[in-house]
Amino acid sequence: MNKTILTVAPTGGLTTKKQNPNLPYTPAEIARSAVDSWKAGASIVHLHVRDPLTGERVHKADLFRETIRIIRAESDLIINVTTGVGPDTPLEERISVIPELSADPKVKPEMASLNCGSLNFGMLNRKTREFILNDVQMNPWASLLHFADTMKQCGVVPELEIYDAGMIHNALVLQSLDALGEPLHFQFVLGVLGGMQATVENMMFLKSSIPQGATWSLCAIGLNIYTLGPAALAAGGNLRAGFEDCVHISKGVLAESNAQIVAKMARFSEEMGREVAKPSEARKILSLPNN
Repeated sequence: MNKTILTVAPTGGLTTKKQNPNLPYTPAEIARSAVDSWKAGASIVHLHVRDPLTGERVHKADLFRETIRIIRAESDLIINVTTGVGPDTPLEERISVIPELSADPKVKPEMASLNCGSLNFGMLNRKTREFILNDVQMNPWASLLHFADTMKQCGVVPELEIYDAGMIHNALVLQSLDALGEPLHFQFVLGVLGGMQATVENMMFLKSSIPQGATWSLCAIGLNIYTLGPAALAAGGNLRAGFEDCVHISKGVLAESNAQIVAKMARFSEEMGREVAKPSEARKILSLPNN
């Protein structure tokens, strides 16, 4: 069984300081959180950026550049840039940062997220029946192909985000069109309202549906990462964790930092007999282009 690849997702686009005051907003804060998480065992950082003053989600190449430069000056983390962002960000704006950043080797990402289908995306207050978030993440076929082609042309490896079982087939269609190279790397995102929920049965079904030779990682929303994460490790998967997905270190206890969450994931892995991969080892496992 391969060593475990840990990804840290420091900020995302939806989490706020009201949920956890330790959430990083500025490029320097996000970069520091990423570097601290690297020291705790992370090999990959999944990057979103925020407006440094308001904390609102934005998708600007200059903020990515600033963040990536700091991270690379202090670590050898694999940079994974989001193209998911949010429903209010135009499709072309979501993918545009990949060629912009790839034009400069100093900030070119090695990976980028590729959401493999459209999804009802929500958050619900069950007591009041109020939808706190009531959106649709649009990823139509032509855009999926355009995103995949753009990443391939830029030499950026897609991380295939799977929120529902049909999205695996969508990825295989892209591969059949020569838009994706092998080996494929999937990330199962479980627990989003509108997608597959965070159960062992769902995770194992997804694992059984991907091609042989593909790698996979689990992203489980909220406290689910602490219950489902060990099952993913036992099944040979990798893990993503961080404030984008969960603001707690345990039930009712806010995490002090992303690094604290990553360290907990590393302990899980090591106690189960799987060493945590260093970035150089993760690059080889994922067959990233520079290896």
